[in-house]
Amino acid sequence: MKKILVIASAMLLGMVAANAAGTAAGTQIDNSATLSYQVSGVNQTAVASNTDSFLVDNKIDFTVAHQDSPAVSVVPGQTSAVLTFTVANNGNKVQDFSLSSLANDGNPFGETDNFDATNVQVFVDSNGNGVYDSGTDTATFIDELAPDTNVTVFIVSDIPNTRVDGDVAEYTLIAQVAQGGTGGSQGADITSDNSGTADNAMTEEIVFADAAGANGSTDGGAKNGKHSDNDAYKVVTAKIDVTKTSCVIWDPVNTTTNPHRIPGAVVRYAIDVNNTGSANATSAILSDTLDGNVTYGATTTGAPAAVSQISTETCNCTSPGASNGDTISESGGVVTADYGTVTAGTHECAYFDVTVN
Repeated sequence: MKKILVIASAMLLGMVAANAAGTAAGTQIDNSATLSYQVSGVNQTAVASNTDSFLVDNKIDFTVAHQDSPAVSVVPGQTSAVLTFTVANNGNKVQDFSLSSLANDGNPFGETDNFDATNVQVFVDSNGNGVYDSGTDTATFIDELAPDTNVTVFIVSDIPNTRVDGDVAEYTLIAQVAQGGTGGSQGADITSDNSGTADNAMTEEIVFADAAGANGSTDGGAKNGKHSDNDAYKVVTAKIDVTKTSCVIWDPVNTTTNPHRIPGAVVRYAIDVNNTGSANATSAILSDTLDGNVTYGATTTGAPAAVSQISTETCNCTSPGASNGDTISESGGVVTADYGTVTAGTHECAYFDVTVN
């Protein structure tokens, strides 16, 4: 009686260290088996199988992610305003990536887009510090991004000086996978994969594994070699209204009882600066050229002392509040009111008296 005992073993050859994204694309895996057996309890010569070989395919998987939260605050007229993203290679091969931007209504912060920036450009962080450095970060495509690594990418643009507080401009960064392998040269975009064809064991084939980006209408959805994410600029600035009024304080006939604006009368100007914006107005200086028929101050004999002050309040022409320490001066018929900083959400009133000539 013959007794056969079969024991199989496998041997993997040509393996390289795997990373979180998996074994590197192009790695050849060689596999063979060995059969050990007995006949009538006697060990026989082991029989080796042929070696089966295949190449690990290129799994293309990557993500674009905005790094700003909330929207990036900008002011009218600002140049080189920066939106920051990362592009991460989650696949198993070194890849290049083409980059582009698109103005759209896809804000991740719940805002509504109502303007476009100008001079919009896309740059890659060349020195790896995560901060846009003009003149240093000049690359416009991602070169040789290794598996399990990421790089920072910036959308850089200018904000029109006509924008007002609360305006929003939303942008999408789109990354398109491209061929890697040649440093310093942008590889060709990879626009199709081999998912629609049968597997070829000894060919390194391409499989798109990327998820849909934040803006599917922009990047075309999942498994197409594109990914995107959205970010936004929000204008945060002062919104200033200036209102000038006057009241008569005294005249040389009626004094303070129903005074009128006759020659020699003292008229008080009240100039209300109202900041309804989201940011403080700084270095706020008002210039007021007086009419030639009035003279700065109270110059008529017997007139009350002239008022010249700035108060943090809505103007009350006949009864100003306390001075806040900001200054008013006059030279050559030009009155200068230095409001300093007008805090967001506040009024400041400049009061000064003139005499009718």
